[in-house]
Amino acid sequence: MTCSSPVTMTGPKTMTFPQTMIWTTMMTHDPFHDKDISTLRTTDSALTLPSGRSIVLPKTFGFCRGVRNAVNLLHQTILENEGRQIWLLGAMIHNPAVNEQFAQRGVRIIAESDLETAFDTAPADDVFVVPAFGLPFDFERRLRAFVMPPGKIVDTTCPFVRRVWQAVSQAAAAGAAVIIHGQPGHQETTAIWSRAAAEAAAVAIIPNPDLARQFAAAAGTNDLYASYPAELLFNHKRLADTAWTVVNQTTMLGTDTTAIADILRTAAWHQAPLQIADTLCVATQSRQGAAKALCKRPCDVIFVLGGTNSSNTTQLYRLAAEHADAFFLQSPDDLQASMVRHFNPATATWEETKDWLTSSCQTIGVLAGASCPDSELGNLIRKIASLA
Repeated sequence: MTCSSPVTMTGPKTMTFPQTMIWTTMMTHDPFHDKDISTLRTTDSALTLPSGRSIVLPKTFGFCRGVRNAVNLLHQTILENEGRQIWLLGAMIHNPAVNEQFAQRGVRIIAESDLETAFDTAPADDVFVVPAFGLPFDFERRLRAFVMPPGKIVDTTCPFVRRVWQAVSQAAAAGAAVIIHGQPGHQETTAIWSRAAAEAAAVAIIPNPDLARQFAAAAGTNDLYASYPAELLFNHKRLADTAWTVVNQTTMLGTDTTAIADILRTAAWHQAPLQIADTLCVATQSRQGAAKALCKRPCDVIFVLGGTNSSNTTQLYRLAAEHADAFFLQSPDDLQASMVRHFNPATATWEETKDWLTSSCQTIGVLAGASCPDSELGNLIRKIASLA
């Protein structure tokens, strides 16, 4: 995707990066590069081991362009602002290895839950970096009023995230309510919600098809408010008589979005039009498609590598778990010869599985989230190769 409109930032306290340039920003040194992964990308993404077992990867994996752009911009900001304090306003992406690498280079990361402390902690003439997910609408507005020259704001918000915001504004301008298919509490969904609540007639977050059924089954808006999580609703009484526009957190499963829209059309208490905005990320769709193709090869076991709070990695795990024994790893260190420590998104708990490598295990699949760096993926591939 090529975007021609600029990232809008006004005044001397901001930096402007035309979106036509965003995708071509390059690192002079890439701390996340891995030569073995680069080699695999030039082959058929498969590796045959001396044991006869094979490791297979999807055709598309690792950093998407939005993540690559954000990481590159932060790297460049560090190089261009030596001696100045840089504040990252929330995690850059949902991968602890990436965030830790920048923290080691002196970037101070303010947790999303502590963003308000920035106004008391950080001098107004420092450098402030907006992460790839964007920021809540009101906080960003106040931040831009707070930062004073020679302070500046570097905005790494993904263009696909901005496209969701544009869809929200268009829906609101048309008088529609906004239905967000997203993960409550996720940085991106929080940013979308904040803009929708500021502009639209009403807003609801629907995380999955099960809650969509609960939403649609309500006997009316009063029953909806009584039976549906109140924190996922804004101005709920306007939902019954207002057209709905469905938008996505960019990293959700496309099939879930379609299912949710179909379910919402069955809501007897809503007779106004419903439309789905085209807000799914192209990179998310291509990675999900490549993951589905890999899962059907078939594989005996599939490792999914990425941050446990990463939405796109969680969706890849869901796909993998439908086809094989799947293990969600946050780090290559989670894998050992006789045991694998893995995260269960359904229960948000860590589990341990012994003897994962059986004699019948011949094909090992590996999926990596869009926020997973090649350096981490390379370490996992080499560890699997040494064990299998």
